[in-house]
Parts: sequence; structure tokens; C-alpha cells
Amino acid sequence: MSFAAPVLVNGQPTSVVSAQDRGLQYGDGLFETMRCEQGRVRWFDRHLARLGRGCERLGIAAPAGELLRAEAESLAATLPRALVKVIVTRGAATARGYRPNGDEQPTRIVSIHPWPPASPAEFRAGLSTVALGVNPLLAGLKHLNRLEQVLAQRAAARAGLHEVLMRCGGDNVVCGSMSNVFVWRGAELLTPPLGDCGVEGVMRSLVMTVAARCGLSIRVAPLSVPQLAEAPAMFVTNVRLGIQPVHWYEGRGLEVDERGARLQELIDGTP
Repeated sequence: MSFAAPVLVNGQPTSVVSAQDRGLQYGDGLFETMRCEQGRVRWFDRHLARLGRGCERLGIAAPAGELLRAEAESLAATLPRALVKVIVTRGAATARGYRPNGDEQPTRIVSIHPWPPASPAEFRAGLSTVALGVNPLLAGLKHLNRLEQVLAQRAAARAGLHEVLMRCGGDNVVCGSMSNVFVWRGAELLTPPLGDCGVEGVMRSLVMTVAARCGLSIRVAPLSVPQLAEAPAMFVTNVRLGIQPVHWYEGRGLEVDERGARLQELIDGTP
């Protein structure tokens, strides 16, 4: 079965990029996956801010925000709900080797994808055997180097899991392969720090913004494998899943905290 989606490359309707593009050659770039509803990008400013931070750190000229919004919403105009992916690379290489020459012109790719099927009634997660590499220079960014996540998701598919949680170095879990993770602790939500690796998800930032309105506090602290094994309830987040309760983790049924639904309501109402 073929996979195809409407694509704009530097504003033009094509799916062709240069074989010399540094995004292809070295993963030299960033991406954003954005939720569109009724032709409008949700939480666009948060996506743009993260993309801007990544471009600044990598030394890539960031695309204009209004241009990105216009391209994304032009593709999403006919769909009630969709996912739009934005990729920004350093552009086609002008010299061989890892070192940028400095005169590259960034490549901007915008594609649209129909909204996926609803999440399963029982969302199953496990602990990945794939570890994330430690690199504070890339921590938090949604860069194009995703082989760790590819390996983790291949194993998850074989195990019949919807998501896997990933460690960084020792015994601490950082995030899911495609999500951030929160553990319920009474009136507190515990989520791991992302100073060494992992992605600072837009949905994660929204949870941290609205939590106080639900009477919840957020504690950013290491989350060990034994702590997860004892957690009565947890959820994972990304812009597609929203706040997704985990019903089953490592062979153990979990509770669903109903306050998660209230968090989602507040997030849905946040511009």
C-alpha cells in the first residue's frame, strides 16, 4: 500500500527534494507535528517558539511564522481535523562533509496527513529496551535524528504495545518514544526533566500551564523504573493523543484518574 500526502516544498506543490539535502544526508534539521482543526493550526505559537529555539541552536535560519501558518492552513483547509508536519533542514549541501559551508539555503517542507483512527479503548504501554543517548545540546529539540525512536517503535509493534517509555543512561525514564509521560501522585503530577535528552512536547507545556487550574501542582523530577512499576495511574501526551491515560503498563492494569479529562478540557480551550 502506497503512502502519499499533499506536500509543499519551499511553497511549491512537489514531493521532490535534493539528494544533497543535509536533512537527508545528516539529519541536519528539525520538525514539528501540529494539530489542525477546521483548517486552523492549534497552539501554533508554541510550535513556532520550539522550532525557533531549535533553529537558533543549530544555526539554521528559521522560516517566517506567518508563512508557515499560511502554508499549513492552506493544506488543511478542506479537512475538519488533520495533522500537519513541518520539516526545516539546513538545505542542500554546498560542500562535502559534516561541516556546513555557511551558504546553504534552508529547505522547508510542509505536509498534511488525515487524522488517525481513535485511540484504542485499552492503551497499552511498556518499558523499551532502547535507551536514549545523552546530549544536552540537542535536549528538548525535535530534531530529525530519530533512529532511537524508530527502533523502539519497531519493538513496540512486535510486542503489541501502543507506546513504550524510554530510559536515558541509567534507571530513569525520560519520555515515551513519541510522547511525554506524567505520573499521578495525589494532587501532584510528576514528570521527568529533559535536560539531557527527550523532546519538550507542546502538550507537555500545556499540561504544565493549566495544571494549577485543576488544583494540581507539577513536579519535574527523575522518574525511576521502580517508581513507574508502583504508579497507580499515569498518562502520556502529544498533540495527536492529547492526554492519553495508560490503561496497562508492563502487564499491570492501571487506574484512570478522571482529573485528566478536566485537564484536556482546559487545554482544548487554550489558544
